[in-house]
Amino acid sequence: MKVVEVSAGARRDACLAMLCAEVHGREGGLDALVSYAGVRGVWFENEMARLFALVDDAERIHSAALLVLDENARGLNLALWATPTVHRGHDHGIALVSQLSDHGRLQVRITYSSLVSVLRRAGINDWLEAEAEGDQPRELVGMNPAARVGNLAALDAPLRLDRERIKRSFKARPKDFETYKNAFVRDLEHFARHI
Repeated sequence: MKVVEVSAGARRDACLAMLCAEVHGREGGLDALVSYAGVRGVWFENEMARLFALVDDAERIHSAALLVLDENARGLNLALWATPTVHRGHDHGIALVSQLSDHGRLQVRITYSSLVSVLRRAGINDWLEAEAEGDQPRELVGMNPAARVGNLAALDAPLRLDRERIKRSFKARPKDFETYKNAFVRDLEHFARHI
């Protein structure tokens, strides 16, 4: 097994669709589509994110992760991370994050404390708790040793998608909504068949 960057093109788009579907749930509907459209149309277009995968000798993807720059471009945030159902139970996701954690400043923000023990196995050992903002749940912020800080104020914030803006753009431009929806479905099918 080795870690590779998934280059731009059909394979990266299919891998992104899988990540969005797995993270938001297969029935995640609009949430999954908003993530897919935002990453493809904003982060990938502006080189703010990179997609990595743990692959076997035949280049089959066993786990994938989307890393996004922080606001000051000094470190990376583990924004999406998933292992396809057929490869679960073999710690592929832990192996992927562990290897990514060895190469620079990496942080992760989660709302489910059950993931802390999993991410500790991958080298994300330092944790701080962020205050809840508005109607958002509190976040737990994990860091690898290179990103370690004593308090959240010293940590660069990750870039975030403006999810509400993406939803408004879908309402204002239904053709864009249909284009992204069709691409998302096509890319999910492509991942299932070929990757």
